[in-house]
Amino acid sequence: MAPNSTLTDDKPICVSDSFHFASFWTDSSANLAGMDRGLPLGDNDSISGDGVAINSRNGAGRLSRNPSLGSDADSLAPMNEQPVLKPFTVANPDRVKLKFYSNVLGDNSTFIHYGKWDGLDTDQPGAYGRASEAMTDYMYKLSMGLLPHRAESNDFNYVDLGSGTGASAIHLAAKHSLTISSATCINVCHEQNVDAIERATERNVSEKINVVDASFDETPCPSNHYDLAFSQDAYIHAVSKEKAFAEAYRVTKPGGAFVFCDLVCGNDPDLTVQELAQFAERNRINDWLNPNQIVKTCSEVGWADVTFVDLSMDLRISFQLMLKKVTFVLEHGDTGTSSSRVLLMNYRDSICRRITQIERGVFKWGVFHARKPVCMDMAVKPPVPFVKTNHLIIDTNEEDETKQAESEKNVVVIDILKKMNKEAIDALPNTVELLITMSAGLDHVDLDACKARGIAVKNSGRDALTSHVVQYCLSFIIIGLRDALNQLSVPFPSSGWNLNWNCEGKPLTSSTIAIIGLGLISKSLVEEIRKIAPDARIIYNTRTRDVDFESKHKMEYFSDVKELACQCDVLVPMCALNKQTEHIISKDVIAQLQPHAGFINMARGKVVDTDALTEALETKAIKYAILDTTYPEPLPSTHALWSLDNCFIFPHYATNTMAVREALVNEIEPIIADHYGLGHSDERRKAEEKALRYDLAVAHRLTAQYGMDMLVWNHISARHRTGCLITPGCKMWGKITPDDLVYSSSNVTADIIHDAVYSARPDIKAVIHLHTPAATTISCLEEGFQPITQECAYFYSKVATYDWDGVSDDTSEGPQISAAIKAVEGCNTLLMHNHGFVCFGPSVRHAWVLAYYFEKCCEIQLRAMQSGGKLRRPKKAVMQKAAKDSYLPEFAPGVCEWEALCEMISFD
Repeated sequence: MAPNSTLTDDKPICVSDSFHFASFWTDSSANLAGMDRGLPLGDNDSISGDGVAINSRNGAGRLSRNPSLGSDADSLAPMNEQPVLKPFTVANPDRVKLKFYSNVLGDNSTFIHYGKWDGLDTDQPGAYGRASEAMTDYMYKLSMGLLPHRAESNDFNYVDLGSGTGASAIHLAAKHSLTISSATCINVCHEQNVDAIERATERNVSEKINVVDASFDETPCPSNHYDLAFSQDAYIHAVSKEKAFAEAYRVTKPGGAFVFCDLVCGNDPDLTVQELAQFAERNRINDWLNPNQIVKTCSEVGWADVTFVDLSMDLRISFQLMLKKVTFVLEHGDTGTSSSRVLLMNYRDSICRRITQIERGVFKWGVFHARKPVCMDMAVKPPVPFVKTNHLIIDTNEEDETKQAESEKNVVVIDILKKMNKEAIDALPNTVELLITMSAGLDHVDLDACKARGIAVKNSGRDALTSHVVQYCLSFIIIGLRDALNQLSVPFPSSGWNLNWNCEGKPLTSSTIAIIGLGLISKSLVEEIRKIAPDARIIYNTRTRDVDFESKHKMEYFSDVKELACQCDVLVPMCALNKQTEHIISKDVIAQLQPHAGFINMARGKVVDTDALTEALETKAIKYAILDTTYPEPLPSTHALWSLDNCFIFPHYATNTMAVREALVNEIEPIIADHYGLGHSDERRKAEEKALRYDLAVAHRLTAQYGMDMLVWNHISARHRTGCLITPGCKMWGKITPDDLVYSSSNVTADIIHDAVYSARPDIKAVIHLHTPAATTISCLEEGFQPITQECAYFYSKVATYDWDGVSDDTSEGPQISAAIKAVEGCNTLLMHNHGFVCFGPSVRHAWVLAYYFEKCCEIQLRAMQSGGKLRRPKKAVMQKAAKDSYLPEFAPGVCEWEALCEMISFD
């Protein structure tokens, strides 16, 4: 809130924003009380007779000054023309600043928020600051859980509304530097913003932090811009929660998330409206809403899936720690002037009242989270009814949802008949981000115009369309090669039949199939051909050659389409229609086809020169043509192709089944959900986690099977989205199953080591820490690990070292481990002297195979040393080349070994 006057010496102050030490409330009947952000701590729990209203909003259900207050907090009468409570600037900041954290809590922390206390020791120095930081991490993790499709992106963009000193944004930008590309800090206090800019520079994240002097309920931010609207303990200052929540909605992208924590009015049935109103007025709070009212207000401005997570018990711990610290200062510390001592005594008394009020439910503290829905416009009539099951998708064609979607459309659905040229694309609302077409092709859409507008284009029904086209095309290839179409109405001879009768057809197994294009449908066709004709010759031409697919399916690549044509038995264009492929089957290409060859068109009609094809069929230059598409389409009834007995024309029939029509419509919603990350039952996310759990469980079992385990100790982890699956502990590794892996380790050593690795190397996805005999022995030797064999190439110049400093149970050890890893560029192993080792990589299989080979390398080194002979070390150039070759795609750790290793493990 912006200050509106200067505090005079005759007005004692009541701090409502004292973590910021910038703007403060004044009250003629209150003394300095709480120095906690967002909730003053000095009230006498009575309504003064000055008639000041508690909030300025019109509407029922908001606590306001009213002499006739009843007992139902949800049925208060609205008050009109209520004055708004506003803060004042402190004239003498030195009197207020008291250096609360450094002098009282002893944290020296820039974190000014209430904390999340899971697993934290309140007696540890700096506990309050760590709890505040943990709360920020908790909210970020919650946000990423809502936005699983953005969790591993590199362009995540969010806004912190009411950012204060910017500590949360700076912390997250530094910790998640590979994900967060930009964090906009909206804050009304210029002094705090200057401080935030300085701190961002100190943490080397200034390029990611954009600090803006503005109020969170009226920002200069563009609409539909941020993945996430985020706020910590700021909305208590809102004059109108509705306006603040609506502004957050405006700036958030469709499908984006809204996550904020704050103090809210209690809703315990034993509390009277009068008591709640007294609390609001004495603390100068506008629009004091309870959780149910906040959920309702968020929903009214458009947010969906609004949920409240009650964290009041964490708030109680925060106040208890404050009380403990203040009491200690009063009893043992130097409180300075007598006025400062009085202030601290008042503060102590206020904390005691606050703890009691938390226990009685006078106020609560927690996190609210919500999603912004996506508005879909079905621009054409679907072939079957569209049935919406995801409430985060708004169908603008539904009458009850039209009004909400009038202002913006995010998704437009079309079919092949809806031509989307540049003019049509440019005419779309600027809120459109996704165009879905119910078709296999895209030639009716100006893709360049979509790209210029930043509009993604997706096909619905791709799997169904692909399988239908492939089955249809394959049947025509076989029928064409066998000359089956020319046998229609040919009678079986009544006499004279012999084994040579009518056997000019050719089997697929000994034919040469030429394909132009190698997209999804073409690849699927090749795979189906190989299933029934493994020895057939398949030749192809495409703009972008796929060597791996070509090799796997024994294909031959031709850069010249004419050369391709002259060697085939049947030519099948399967390419998209664009400027490069229009008339790719030209007169010159058709001229190269052999007289026995056939032509089958499953692509668009315009990929072939119709006149040249007609001439070739008329002159019998080629044997036949099977056309599912033509140009023009429909082909005029007088066109010469209709009269040719070697041309077979079908009515663009490849995908004409109800199964395809249903798939075209049924897949619209999943495409939208996948694009925007909607729905908590994200099937892709579940599949990823299932596969990761399997690999982790296999890694544990293999470790035990190869004698590399240490009973229930040591640990393996793998990142998943924003979490980390890790060894459960207290279970033998040979018995661990996929379901045993946990997201929270009970082993502080595991947490410290694994967190340190992930912090140092954001690219790492899996970590394994072991105390194997050979590697641990090497860790005790002064000369350490020596790369002397071929297997050591994996580790050449990639092993970092760390001097063990006792059992890893001190969180301060984490940064030291991170520093050791960062000191060796590209390292994959950390040798912990007198302790053990850690291997890490981009996957579980990669990390485990590295750990296996590292132990083997250490065994070989020890045996070589035990022999007593002089070590023969490989030349540096040899090891450098071997190290480089070891990481070629086909030789990287786990690529060749993992599937074979998995076959050794069964969870039955």
